[in-house]
Amino acid sequence: MRRHIRLLLALLLSSACQAAPGPACPQGALKIGFYKIGAAYRDKHGYDVDLVRELAQRLRCPIASETELPRLRTLKMLETGQLDIGTSTIPTPERLAYAWIYPYNHSKNMVLLHPSVKARSLAELLQDPKLRWGAVRGYHHGPEQDKLLAELAARRQLLMAEDEDDLYKMLANGIVTAAFAQPFSYGRWLRDPLMARQVVILDLYPQTDRVASGLVLSKARFSQGAAERWHRELVKMYKDGTLYDILRRHLNDGAAKQMLQVPIE
Repeated sequence: MRRHIRLLLALLLSSACQAAPGPACPQGALKIGFYKIGAAYRDKHGYDVDLVRELAQRLRCPIASETELPRLRTLKMLETGQLDIGTSTIPTPERLAYAWIYPYNHSKNMVLLHPSVKARSLAELLQDPKLRWGAVRGYHHGPEQDKLLAELAARRQLLMAEDEDDLYKMLANGIVTAAFAQPFSYGRWLRDPLMARQVVILDLYPQTDRVASGLVLSKARFSQGAAERWHRELVKMYKDGTLYDILRRHLNDGAAKQMLQVPIE
């Protein structure tokens, strides 16, 4: 009888250990914030969702909630520790002050123009007195592009959109005549032939490097050691092909490979 009880206790202890959160987890189950952005996240689906769930499973971190939020609110909640994890974020000095950010793909900003615009160079475009540039509130696009947007804001030629759907509607309707966007974002929108006729796509920054997009871990919730475990697991996923497989579920083969052209380190 005693032997049976000891065996039962050992089994219960083993099960408890297997279910216990791993050392990469913050105190309490994970609270994750997503925002609407192309193939990365929409309606509770996208490669960002698959990425975070795969990492959480590998690191034995239970998930308490997955919430869609406006971009700026997501970042603020990561800063204060109300959220543990965010996704699809460009590292900037301001953001790195309150979060660990680990890139998992790289993409390039293209310029989307309303078909009424005849300019085909950046210099010509900026000389257009009717130019109205659109941008999503809270987005960063890279140093050169952000500098341009600041100059346009000073000239009162910048209009802000609440999210990417709002931006693309503004562009299609001619409310704005130009916008920055990345292929994984506008690809879904341009599958509609009618919408595809409402935009001209140009690479007006051919010498600019691809922009890194990263996983965000709140410093209010993760120690550097715990965050590095997520980083190392992310690199493993890149090397073993899991990251490519996740991107490929939501993008075509060419787009997935392009996003992984820059090694994840």
